[in-house]
Amino acid sequence: MCNSVFRKSFILPLLFLFLLTATGLHEARAASESELRQQVENMQKVYRSLTSFSFDFRQLTRSGGRDRHGAGNSIFYRPASGSTGIMRWNYNEPDKQIILNDGKKLSVYTQKDKQVLVSSAAELESDITYSLFAGNRNLTDDFNVRPAESRFTTGGIRQDIQVAQLVPKQPHGQIKAVHVWFDGKSMIQKLVMEDHFDTLTELVFSNIKFNALPAGSAKTVEELVRLDLPPGTEVVEQ
Repeated sequence: MCNSVFRKSFILPLLFLFLLTATGLHEARAASESELRQQVENMQKVYRSLTSFSFDFRQLTRSGGRDRHGAGNSIFYRPASGSTGIMRWNYNEPDKQIILNDGKKLSVYTQKDKQVLVSSAAELESDITYSLFAGNRNLTDDFNVRPAESRFTTGGIRQDIQVAQLVPKQPHGQIKAVHVWFDGKSMIQKLVMEDHFDTLTELVFSNIKFNALPAGSAKTVEELVRLDLPPGTEVVEQ
């Protein structure tokens, strides 16, 4: 999913972006902290129950008056009940890049660099997008759930969308706060991550599909973990 993963071009400060097109502008419905906490817990339960989900995403990073854009698609697949699963992000913009977590290794392939960086998948445990979609830890163990800041609750918000702010309980090296937009079915629509240097990374999801891939399919696993690296690609173990 996020800042740690998403550099590696824009990498998921990487792993997690979904539809905010509305016919009108509305204020997000206010909810108490206890209501929001319960909704976030329910949302995480929904994602943990899935055998697969996929989506298209658009990414915008704003830092120092500069905007950087990215786009692509992502697939998560859980081969067996209780497994952490496979997560793959395919960037098509601004450059071709693949971020693959096969459950053991995290591989980041950048086409223009002709290089793939390989590290332990354990580093994803602190990634916010990974925690939202597939992590084994409860979000509410690591984050305080608070109402959204007012700057994130006006303009272009569908009336059925709820916004929650997640603030790390302990100082986090990369994340200052995360805002999560989700609908009544607990489908995450958008993430905005803010770091300690006021850099904002926004991920918006569309074409979301739940359980569209065949469950328990060895062929699907094989296809998802294949990188098909061209000859001459440098592999760097970290």
